[in-house]
Amino acid sequence: MRLRLGTRGSALAVAQSEQVADRLRALGHDVTLVRVKTRGDVTQGSLARTGSLGVFAAELRTALLDGTCDFAVHSLKDLPVEQVEGLVIAAIPTRADPGDALCARDGLTFADLPPGSRVGTGSPRRVAQLRGLRPDLSYVDVRGNVGTRLARVAAGDLDAVVLAAAGLARLGLSEHATDALAILPAPGQGALALECRADRAEVAQALAALEDSETRLAVTAERDLLAALGGGCAAPIAAFGRDGRLEAGVFSLDGASAARVAIDLGPGAGRAAADLLLADGAAGVANLAATRESRLADLHDDSSLWGGPAVLAGTRVLLPRADGALADGIRAAGAEVVAVPLQRTVAIRPADWPTDADWVALTSPATLDVLEELGLRLPAGARIAAVGSGTARSAAAHGLTVDLLPTGGAGSARALLDAWPEGSDRILIPSSARASGELAAGLLAKGHDVTAVDVYTVEALPTAPEAVADEYRGAMFDVVVLTSGSVAEAVDLLLGWPSGTRVVALGEPSAAALVALGVTPDAVAATQDAAGVIAAIATTL
Repeated sequence: MRLRLGTRGSALAVAQSEQVADRLRALGHDVTLVRVKTRGDVTQGSLARTGSLGVFAAELRTALLDGTCDFAVHSLKDLPVEQVEGLVIAAIPTRADPGDALCARDGLTFADLPPGSRVGTGSPRRVAQLRGLRPDLSYVDVRGNVGTRLARVAAGDLDAVVLAAAGLARLGLSEHATDALAILPAPGQGALALECRADRAEVAQALAALEDSETRLAVTAERDLLAALGGGCAAPIAAFGRDGRLEAGVFSLDGASAARVAIDLGPGAGRAAADLLLADGAAGVANLAATRESRLADLHDDSSLWGGPAVLAGTRVLLPRADGALADGIRAAGAEVVAVPLQRTVAIRPADWPTDADWVALTSPATLDVLEELGLRLPAGARIAAVGSGTARSAAAHGLTVDLLPTGGAGSARALLDAWPEGSDRILIPSSARASGELAAGLLAKGHDVTAVDVYTVEALPTAPEAVADEYRGAMFDVVVLTSGSVAEAVDLLLGWPSGTRVVALGEPSAAALVALGVTPDAVAATQDAAGVIAAIATTL
């Protein structure tokens, strides 16, 4: 049977949709992913400030009802408990790990975090329980995709973040978890819901093959409890059904008090547990109907990662190069970035290698790796110039001190030329055979004695990674960023240029290469750094 699976464009949504699609394909069905843009992707601000978690499902459900797709895969904890007329949850597969994971710097566990450590989470449920365990920590309200939140820890902005263990596993990021937290999960956490139109019996029948009755029983009780308590999206309510028991709780946001219950799991267990919690004073522990309207003005508060004039929340970007500072910089604007190289570096052994120079100009982070591979040493006593901050970090990793770097670490030949004074120094430039020659020509014009030596070239990979290629051709990316002419050629050869994906060039040389390929870029970064790329992407949205 041919099935169209509607999905949001985030990495997590695509990952869990693909995992369901693969299971259906194994049963003989032909499943195609169809991207549906949702308001949940573009509503900036904390999840707790968004009036209903339903914004994440609204457009998917609309797409089901209007026939744009045949079924959708939801994270059950994000699905409102109210049933939508005309739709049915046809299957709930076996639940993944429902727990919450701590992802902390330096491999720290929750108990080992120093007092005052900044822990990021957008969930009042998590904060309420964690405060009860560690009131000495600082809990920071955060929002963003998994990659963005992990990046805040890597950058030192946060000491840790709390994420769903199931989401980390579905993204292949479980290695970032440093501790499993002993708190109750959200109702439905770790489970998926496969939803289709109620009048599509053949679709429902196909999906029903993935049903797990034990998971259905547990999550139904959890969600019935949530509905009976009138739980709003910002209410600190938790529930977990397992091993024949339903455990649930309502927690005060200051962590000082809680109402908890545990009963046998079975029909009506959710509503029975809710009655017991209410009898135990749950309504006085927390505001059970708590919701908060979206406040876009709060986007730039101190707890927000996103700042500046360009906000890329909800934008999915393909960066055809290794992950690193540029990718992290774009993520810092709220975008979801998939960084994957489409080229490989091939060393070139030069016929003659200078042993004396006043300066060595490094134009790429790859240069020193290639020189090490070739066994070539830099001239003794030569000072080091780096074209940008990424190259400077590579130099530092090789034990070198950078003496000249463009202001702000901008990674372009023009910026390095502007920073380099006139003179008559002997300058060695080991670089790619595909380099433009702009730096060498500019330094010669300033009076220097320049020797440019080709020590490597780049060539396209034989094929693009299959998963990335499928998502790209399926229009799962909003933007592709081209950082050089050779990268543009690799994309042209391996992926092509699907309609609807905007093309952004990192500077005029990349733009010229695109034009030579018959592709007109939608935007050109004014500066060859993350800030320039972010501003360029923003103009295309």
